[in-house]
Amino acid sequence: MKYDIITFNNETELSKGENPMYDVSHYFKNHNLKADSILYIYRQDSKTVIHSENTEDAVSAIPVQEVAAFLPEGEFVSIAKGVVVRRIRIVNISDSGVYTMTDGKTFQGRRRYLSEHKRLRKELGLDVPSPKEEFDPPLGFYEKCSIMDEMPLAYCVIELVFDEDGHGVDFIFRYCNKEMAVVEDVPVEEMLNWSFYEVFRNGDRKWLVSYADVALNGTKHTLKDFSPEIGKDLTIYCYQPEPGFCACVLLPK
Repeated sequence: MKYDIITFNNETELSKGENPMYDVSHYFKNHNLKADSILYIYRQDSKTVIHSENTEDAVSAIPVQEVAAFLPEGEFVSIAKGVVVRRIRIVNISDSGVYTMTDGKTFQGRRRYLSEHKRLRKELGLDVPSPKEEFDPPLGFYEKCSIMDEMPLAYCVIELVFDEDGHGVDFIFRYCNKEMAVVEDVPVEEMLNWSFYEVFRNGDRKWLVSYADVALNGTKHTLKDFSPEIGKDLTIYCYQPEPGFCACVLLPK
């Protein structure tokens, strides 16, 4: 089966046909794997990891290129040696070639071909507008936020940036109270109206999906995990103050 992928420097990493040594179809059937539910495939510890939605990862000795050759043409892309991802599940591609998937998983793309990653980003409609573009706040936005100025808990309101498919790809600080600056150890003026990933270069992208769910659907989330930005465990309570926005209360341990 022909496999449609990005080609870097006119060299393709994936094989053009199925190797009779590997019965991928049989493996998929035995492990109840469906091609349309696969998000990405990658090589780890000399094994191929197949990650699908709502199921445990399948781990196999079958090479990545053999699994990839079994998948639908044009739906997946090879971004690095041993890494193949579903195109529509990419939510961000950074300038340095880091790919973020809808579940927060990140992969480093080929470092030698950054222009190809940027080209794909544009093709997928993932270019993010400048965070310093003039902000036109909803009616009464700052009046509502101002009551949180002196609150002894870190509080911020972020505006989500979405791609054409409605996936959250970034967020911009639109309000931060004084305690937010204490917790993050960054002055408010250096956060306000800036992209999170401009302020925190090592920021974790795994919470983007939850923030986007809050901003789009008005759901509420409680997130608990280690925050590399502040080097502490962090609990974040999220709710929707306005459509398209996510308000967060941060409680570090």
